[in-house]
Amino acid sequence: MVMAMLLVDVGSNDILILAAEDFIGKLPPDLVGLRIADLTRLKCLYQVVGEGTEKIAQLKMKDTFQLTGPMGNGFDVPDILSKYKKIAVVGGGIGTAPMYQLTRELAAGGVKPDVFFGFRDKPYCMEEYRSIAGIVKVSTDTGAVGFHGFVTQLYDPADYDAVLICGPTVMMKNAARICAEKGTPCFVSLEKKMACGIGACLGCTCETKGGEGKSVCKNGPVFDATEVFF
Repeated sequence: MVMAMLLVDVGSNDILILAAEDFIGKLPPDLVGLRIADLTRLKCLYQVVGEGTEKIAQLKMKDTFQLTGPMGNGFDVPDILSKYKKIAVVGGGIGTAPMYQLTRELAAGGVKPDVFFGFRDKPYCMEEYRSIAGIVKVSTDTGAVGFHGFVTQLYDPADYDAVLICGPTVMMKNAARICAEKGTPCFVSLEKKMACGIGACLGCTCETKGGEGKSVCKNGPVFDATEVFF
């Protein structure tokens, strides 16, 4: 029996847990991304990297699974729109998955953000952004598509009122550092392996600047970058 978990910012605010088997009780081997297509359908974007996501990939029509949520605190779109008008949405790899719904909601609120995504080799699911984003740029590690280099080289935080990020921790730390140097507010969506999803097991606790440990699943996954990267 294997449980696989998918994370999603539901309405850019919350987390959902999708279990390939009808039980909860062990740490999931993999974390992936999930996107809301509309109010009645969930569109999943995930990468098979282990036994858990392999189980998800084997699901077929009429198979059952367990969906738990919404939980946590994601990007607060109404608050963001009330404070910032020029916004950069930055993603790396599978961390680009939850940024689709975020971009949709920002655009629906009257602000089309500029989108900057980084991938190892080939980008995926980029066409959907053409109608909901301003500038759309891609970087790849191999140079196969777009800019050959890091996603943080695609934009200057000084050109934006705020930068919203989801991706590998090393990328987010570097992006947050550059934002801090330029004085641009930065918000990051953290990735951690989670079990309970409600902050009870403390398995996804992260250290904060104030010394207090916070659960990514309950207090996050979105934090002000200055709170978790210091």
